[in-house]
Amino acid sequence: ALVAGMGRAEEKSVADRLLERPRDEGWRVLAERWHPVKALMTSPVENLLLPLDHFPNGRTRAQLAAKKAQIFADGIIFAEGVTVTLFNDKGELDGRLTAEGCIFDRNTKNGYCAGPVSMEKEGDRLKGHDMYFSFEKQSIRILGDCEIRTRRIRNNFGRLR
Repeated sequence: ALVAGMGRAEEKSVADRLLERPRDEGWRVLAERWHPVKALMTSPVENLLLPLDHFPNGRTRAQLAAKKAQIFADGIIFAEGVTVTLFNDKGELDGRLTAEGCIFDRNTKNGYCAGPVSMEKEGDRLKGHDMYFSFEKQSIRILGDCEIRTRRIRNNFGRLR
């Protein structure tokens, strides 16, 4: 996707696209599977490092690091102690998602994280409770108690009384 910026068109970064609001409610499908899949996690691997998505040029777009995870035959991954590292198409760090737990569908490239979550990019930070993300739509949605800390808005608001 291209955006106009300062008089010229620029391609959006992966993290910029992930910060856009998704138009669907795909998170509900994964949220409903959370507890049943978690109960099936009987033989997790420890310290899993796994690419989740790739650019057309073959470079890794997103990589999962999990303290504990299990990959199921239907393409579902259930993970705990999660960090998803995002890269641009040159292989440079573009952002980072963190969560206590995550369910990810490798077929749809959608994920749902329950509990405290955060997203960081270039010093900006979103955090909250429960997150849905879609690599296909390149978006995230924090579902509750969202807090945004950014340096992008620079203004002198004066003294508040």
